[in-house]
Amino acid sequence: QEAGAAGGVARLPIYFHIEKTGGTSLVLYLLSLLSDTDEQVSLVQRTRSEDNIFDTELRASNLLCPGSAMFLTTVFVDNAESFTTFPKPLKDSSEEAWRGCRLATSHQGQALQTIVRADMARVGVPDRQFVSLGMFRDPVQFEQAAWRSELFMYHADRKSLGWGTLSESKFGTRISRDSLADFGDHSEFAKAMTDVHCANNRDNNYQTKKLIDDMWWKFQERMDKGTDAIDALYAEAVDIAVDRVSNLAWVGLTHRFQESTCMLAYVLRKSPQSTQDTNYDRGGLIAEAYRGNHPHSGSSFEGEMSRQLKKTLYECNSMDTLLVKKASERFEGDLKAMEEALDKHIAEGTKVDSAGFDKEELDPAPYKKCLEDAKEHRRSGTKELAAKS
Repeated sequence: QEAGAAGGVARLPIYFHIEKTGGTSLVLYLLSLLSDTDEQVSLVQRTRSEDNIFDTELRASNLLCPGSAMFLTTVFVDNAESFTTFPKPLKDSSEEAWRGCRLATSHQGQALQTIVRADMARVGVPDRQFVSLGMFRDPVQFEQAAWRSELFMYHADRKSLGWGTLSESKFGTRISRDSLADFGDHSEFAKAMTDVHCANNRDNNYQTKKLIDDMWWKFQERMDKGTDAIDALYAEAVDIAVDRVSNLAWVGLTHRFQESTCMLAYVLRKSPQSTQDTNYDRGGLIAEAYRGNHPHSGSSFEGEMSRQLKKTLYECNSMDTLLVKKASERFEGDLKAMEEALDKHIAEGTKVDSAGFDKEELDPAPYKKCLEDAKEHRRSGTKELAAKS
């Protein structure tokens, strides 16, 4: 068992998967780091390359924890409606599953921790120490990615636009192919953002609201009642979100994806993996028009947009703008500390300090090489973008 574990139960990585941040590829990377057997490795590869959902198999293999999901929110038992208590029991839950599972994740924010702790207590498993993980994205790029996905998670916006739910209108039918990549001032995107998204104050600031989803409803109630100035309410909410970012064990940035994964491997003390071999194979599974810019491209370019429209979107997502700024500061600080520690260990010929995980990689060389390769990849992406421009 891992050192420092409570009651003989290993520490548990828990990832808050915010939609449109490259989280699916990140989960696949995490599962690759945490796989021990050939069967687990094969299952992860099937998940990344086949147009199918393998959540049940991933939970059965002990890679995903009970109730965890690659593409969905937290999954409860089939007869969840018959339970009057909160939270309801999680899918595939058992003492054995909770003692051995490698990763808890879903499209859920802070509430995921509450749900996980309650379910472990329900089956009699001592509280596992969480290794909390979060990845964030520039708010303008986030809106562009949401648009390419037909705003699937913006339920209020879709209702206002007359698009209905995804079950009512098939994905790929609401935005023309030409409009998917058009981010001009007079585009369909600009009109939807300014006239609907930034006007209704319900689906904007999505990353912040996701991170504090266990209490955002209280702020929404106050907003709807109009009892608080919106700026004061936002300041109160984002303070909570920023505190939560500071308490994460790892902070990643979507378009610093390569460096983020190196830092993730280092935090978990696992030998870094190739992102090209582990990422979600969108090229084979998603039509070209909907792909946007893959987080592994080394570039943050998502499509031409005027400074004024960018300014509008940053102001519309003022909480997310501050949140991502703070996350970026945390990222840069962690990256610098990691590089300094690795250089020191290499110079002295010593091993990396243990973080208390099982089967740790303590040789500093693989982490150093990972960062060097990631920086070169980023430079190549920047040069490619400059050449296109």
